Amino acid sequence: MTHKPDNNRRKLIKGAISASTFAMVAASGLLLPKRVLAHWPSDAFTAATVEDALLALVGDAEVVDDKLVSFKVGAPPSYAVNGASVPVEVRSSLQNIERIAILVDKNPNPLAMSLEMTPDIALPFKSMIKVAEDSEVIAVIRADGKLYRTSRKIEVDIGGCA
Repeated sequence: MTHKPDNNRRKLIKGAISASTFAMVAASGLLLPKRVLAHWPSDAFTAATVEDALLALVGDAEVVDDKLVSFKVGAPPSYAVNGASVPVEVRSSLQNIERIAILVDKNPNPLAMSLEMTPDIALPFKSMIKVAEDSEVIAVIRADGKLYRTSRKIEVDIGGCA
């Protein structure tokens, strides 16, 4: 009796062996990404107040109100038709910037965004945030262990946080 080779069975067995080998190598920690995925500061994003969000995000630091941070919110500035899509822009001449955070005082969760800086990221930084209602929008930059804070008031026609 002669056996015909079953190619489909061989492919299935090869695939199963390859998949199980890959799973064992990945589980052992031998395959690690070159960069760790972004850390999600859940305590900061779920904080109820601006102060609690900042404390959870950057810890205790000296707060300096300074003219070294330029901040624009809205288009035209200080106004947004739709709070679901409000442009923000942060500029600064500060060196050694570690983090930029944008907070909205009257949003259900004040921390709108947080960006951990690397030398590969250059300012100005532009993005879009959601704003629930007329509010103060705060930009905070952490550099050399100090917090540089500035804010702008914005009027919103249609709230963006449902």
